[in-house]
Amino acid sequence: MKNEFVLFMLLFLTVSISNVKASYDNNSKVIVYPAIPGLKTSDLYLIKVNHREIWTEKFRTNMNIGKLPDWFIEPYTKVQQEIHQASFSCNGKLQISIRVTDAIKKVSIHPLSRKIKIYVCKNVLTFSLPGPDKLYIEIDSLPPLFVFANPMEDENISPDDPGVHYFGPGVHRPGYITVKDNETVYIAPGAIVYGGIRANGVNNIRVIGCGILDGGFEFKQMVLVENCKDVLFDGVMIRNGDGWTNTLINCDGLKYNNVKVLSFCPSGDGIDPLGSRKIVISNCFLRCTDDCIAIKAPALDQVVDDVLVTDNTMIGFAFSDGVTIGFETNAKSISNVTVRDCDVILARGGSRVEGHSGFSIICDGPAVISNVLYENIRVEKSEIKLFELDVTDGTKYGVGSPGHIKNIKLKNISWAYEGPIVLKGFDENHQVQKVTFENCTVAGKPLRDLKTKVMQIGKFVDDIVVE
Repeated sequence: MKNEFVLFMLLFLTVSISNVKASYDNNSKVIVYPAIPGLKTSDLYLIKVNHREIWTEKFRTNMNIGKLPDWFIEPYTKVQQEIHQASFSCNGKLQISIRVTDAIKKVSIHPLSRKIKIYVCKNVLTFSLPGPDKLYIEIDSLPPLFVFANPMEDENISPDDPGVHYFGPGVHRPGYITVKDNETVYIAPGAIVYGGIRANGVNNIRVIGCGILDGGFEFKQMVLVENCKDVLFDGVMIRNGDGWTNTLINCDGLKYNNVKVLSFCPSGDGIDPLGSRKIVISNCFLRCTDDCIAIKAPALDQVVDDVLVTDNTMIGFAFSDGVTIGFETNAKSISNVTVRDCDVILARGGSRVEGHSGFSIICDGPAVISNVLYENIRVEKSEIKLFELDVTDGTKYGVGSPGHIKNIKLKNISWAYEGPIVLKGFDENHQVQKVTFENCTVAGKPLRDLKTKVMQIGKFVDDIVVE
């Protein structure tokens, strides 16, 4: 009887394990990207997805630290920055294992809102994902690991297709790529393209694929798109430029989806729509050395309207908000902006308004900024300020007059740590007005009224409601 029971249990376990393995094999698919020549392979992380090894890159900056501007010198920027990243395409459920050299003592997988169950056995970390995602993983004191599980590409692009700038696996050095009407730039998985994108006054253009566009800390304003309509960036990794990474001026119908933006240099903004309309930034991952997403209106005749920022993960590594409106706000109006379902992993660093916030509106010009909704946002760590609405004198970055901020709503916002929420106008004619906080929490405690110590309300602020 005892032997029969043992045999039964062995058969049960074998069937169970086989069924689990079969569920990965039958219902999910993983496409492994080839290693890219000239890039370094990680010497810290060995990653497998559904038992298939994924090439993992070790990326380390080579900036001249001695020539960095004085304001960029912080403990975390006055040394070379290092990250490791693994990219692949997939669908269905994933089982991911990460092996390091030493036994794992501490691990965190971000965004924390994913609530990923972690299993550690000695020096191996294992977890599951229901499908494509973008993760920031910290293990002990090792440099961070980015895992980019991309969705499957749904279009077959050929180098023979008309109107296509095609970059297959391997190394390419085209410099700046000028894109014309109805053209596509395709960067394949396993490709690295050293250069940037230029487009001006054209319609219906695309930059797609799961390869890498790399600025080599050489190409300024890596992506500069001006006066264009119907623009799509989808899937690509854009990284290591000099200055603002994506500068998008006076565009209509602009979409960024599943884009990974990594900056390391001074003023390394991630995605900056300037004086543009009908904008969607969705499912992106940004790790930046200035504001991850900055919505601006520097030109007097270029208003901002109809902007949606949704389902993004943002790491403000240095001198960075997750999302900011401002500073440059010289147009007549910035209106109808929605920021929804986003995770801010980190925001920190000094600024011209005494420090960065998880997200903010800094009206530094005559614009009327109105009808802005922040909803379902999770800020894991913001070192200086949680949130800020600030009407300046208009001269922080320009020579304009003060503006206005009104009709702002924050709903279902959670800040994991305590810190100040700063609201301040400029004078009686340039105020912060009509701001609602609904179902917001700070350090796990509900934000119930204006008298709490986190609320720092200055002069010329009116009609603030906490619900």
